[in-house]
Amino acid sequence: MQTAKQLFTGVAIRLMLVVSGLLLLTCQPDRQTPKHLSPAFYFWQTTFRLSPTEQQALKSHHVSTVYVRFFDVDLDAQRQQPVPKAPIRFTGKLPAGLRIVPVVFITNQTLRQIRPAAIRQLAEHLLTRIKAIAQEQGIQPAEIQLDCDWTQSTRDRYFALIQLVRKQSRVPVSATIRLHQVKYMAQTGVPPADRGMLMVYNMSDWKRPDTRNSIYDVDVAERYTSVLDQYPLPLDVVFPLFRWTVVYRNARFLVLLNNLEQATLRKQPFLAMQTDTNRFVARRDTVALGLSIRKGDLFRAEACSVEELARGKAAILKKIQTEKITFALYHLDSTVLTRYPHAFIKSLFRSVP
Repeated sequence: MQTAKQLFTGVAIRLMLVVSGLLLLTCQPDRQTPKHLSPAFYFWQTTFRLSPTEQQALKSHHVSTVYVRFFDVDLDAQRQQPVPKAPIRFTGKLPAGLRIVPVVFITNQTLRQIRPAAIRQLAEHLLTRIKAIAQEQGIQPAEIQLDCDWTQSTRDRYFALIQLVRKQSRVPVSATIRLHQVKYMAQTGVPPADRGMLMVYNMSDWKRPDTRNSIYDVDVAERYTSVLDQYPLPLDVVFPLFRWTVVYRNARFLVLLNNLEQATLRKQPFLAMQTDTNRFVARRDTVALGLSIRKGDLFRAEACSVEELARGKAAILKKIQTEKITFALYHLDSTVLTRYPHAFIKSLFRSVP
């Protein structure tokens, strides 16, 4: 039999081993879990016809998955019913081996107005339309994505729709996730989807003149990602490549000009650059850039720099717990792609060891 002294000594040794192990763990450097990235693009135009530049981008970056917006669902004002709008039109042949993921954008007002009893019918109509477009092109979707900036008031209807689409489609259903829906998940809830697509863009209100960069702002993003590692849904990620200029008149939003960049604004003699290099003010009334411009109009050019995107990728992947991630870029467009070096886009798609 062991004596009391021997028992005490054994317990003490085991306790010392446990404490030593804990000290070793706490002294280890904070190592990032390896992430395997599968490259993808979004395609967000009404006509699917890939240019040679776009086809080359798919090939050179080994991209086999493209998320394609099939149509929007919005509320018909007269009938007060959800209807499909701006459906995709395919022209020409799809590249061989390309995996197409149908994406349907659903407006929040649709969910706000629809009766709960009509959600089942909405799911059926939505899937019927997806199936018709897919069959026409010989596409067999292995995934469907629903895109909606739902709120606390529309959460229950949207989540019910997701559940019905999952059940009726019999394929995995992913849902887009905004940064604010991660930070405030206790209020907005977590969608009952198979995966989430974290949208790391459109993170500020683009209608406010004092916004610095509504498309992408690393500092703003970091305010929302403190609990990202606690998000219970497996997450994929999409980062922005697009650019635009937002125009304001009398401190109110006037118009959005796609693909109009800062370099072009600098060349306009009627514009004066402010302290912030992406903001310009009209010196006089004129007609230019397809607009009738008045003195005092504010132009804010928004884009994502190489440095910001690289920093953002590192920060987001460090927080996400998912190890196998679809890493997508928005969006597949030759005008957008030519603004970034080929080597940089390749580095964005590169897995993190």
